[in-house]
Amino acid sequence: MSADVAVALQQPLERISVEMVFRSLYFFERARCLRRATPTQNPQLQLIPWLVEYQRSMGLVKAIRQRHRRNAARSLDIWASALT
Repeated sequence: MSADVAVALQQPLERISVEMVFRSLYFFERARCLRRATPTQNPQLQLIPWLVEYQRSMGLVKAIRQRHRRNAARSLDIWASALT
């Protein structure tokens, strides 16, 4: 499921918080129950599009920390000559 969210958000899998994806299932189920109660709304709510829509409030994408930026810059310095 996390891989599907990563593809939908166009993010690498390691940036998706697996814990937050599974925590958001509770809120998705609550949204589905509420939508079933009102006939004017769509009862066919889909999980992945819903997660994409509410990904910010659910905290699905991990923040890029300062140490990750430093490590990426250091790695680029080390391997830059091999990449060109």
